[in-house]
Amino acid sequence: MLFSPYPKTKREDLFDRESELKELEDAINRGERLILLLGMRRLGKSSLLNVVLNELPNPSVKIDVRKTYAEYSSVNRYIIGKALLSSLSGKKKLVEEVRAFLSKVKGLSVSGLRFEITSKDFSITELLEALNEYGEEKGRVIIAFDEAQYLRFGGATRYDGILAYAVDNLENLTFILTGSEVGLLFDFLKFDNPEAPLFGRYHHDIILERFSKELSREFLRKGFEEAGLSMEEKEIDRAVEELDGIVGWLSLYGYIRVTRKLNHEKALEEVLREAKSVINTEVSRLFAYSPRYRVILKAVALGYSRWSDIKDYLTLKLGYINDSNFSSLLENLVKYGYIEKKEGRYMIPDPVLARVFREL
Repeated sequence: MLFSPYPKTKREDLFDRESELKELEDAINRGERLILLLGMRRLGKSSLLNVVLNELPNPSVKIDVRKTYAEYSSVNRYIIGKALLSSLSGKKKLVEEVRAFLSKVKGLSVSGLRFEITSKDFSITELLEALNEYGEEKGRVIIAFDEAQYLRFGGATRYDGILAYAVDNLENLTFILTGSEVGLLFDFLKFDNPEAPLFGRYHHDIILERFSKELSREFLRKGFEEAGLSMEEKEIDRAVEELDGIVGWLSLYGYIRVTRKLNHEKALEEVLREAKSVINTEVSRLFAYSPRYRVILKAVALGYSRWSDIKDYLTLKLGYINDSNFSSLLENLVKYGYIEKKEGRYMIPDPVLARVFREL
């Protein structure tokens, strides 16, 4: 169903991402070792990744690092190791094939169809080396980290160093890293830092863009047609103007109209209500760290786009802040992907979020 609000797993449910699918598949088949799948929130990165992993014959494991961090408040080597092994466990054929390779990894045991970490001797690097040996037999193993910027919370585990080692030495592994908070992801990977492990390493980047207005209209038309509903073109046009090519919001709008039989205005209200709930969860940590983030987001949502104007608005609402601290807060919001900077001006690229932030 095109309008399903959940990540897609089948190609036929993924609208107009053929070029990105082909680029990702070709990169894997070429043997690329590090692939970055980038783009703002709700553009379908997870769906694209799911479809590729399901279609390619290569063994694969996928970890949602944000979910893992939210559950454990950490992504140390035991937690990520547990997540990797959980992705392997339960699949009878896969467990039987990989068992002999993983038996070499210290601190691991196999119980039925499950792999378990049994001691402090466990090493992520040894696990990757074993999967690399398995990949030599199977052609390649794909390891995907969804929302990989959360790997920066590894504590004593330096995942950038582990990735650098793997990219240099484990030729039968392909790592796919997705990231909505692109600035934070690149801060973690530090490709341009001569003192960082991944400095100078090649990475193939695939960037998802929002739909054009015409593609957005076509998406809504096809989704409503699939559901057996006929919608007026003026309502489709208004939805496209409000939701601006962001497939996550377009899908939610269509899903609400199809399943709840709401009119255009009520469906948009529900999209905004859902957006508020999602955003409150996403930004609660930021707001707890500093209430200034809330005011900065509201200022930009209200149309203040110059550095000085945003700072003046913040000062008016919450009092004096020095230039350095203000710039740091603003830059953090850019890194988190809530704000974009273009030609010296700041904006919120997601119109739904802009409406939510205006009401903060």
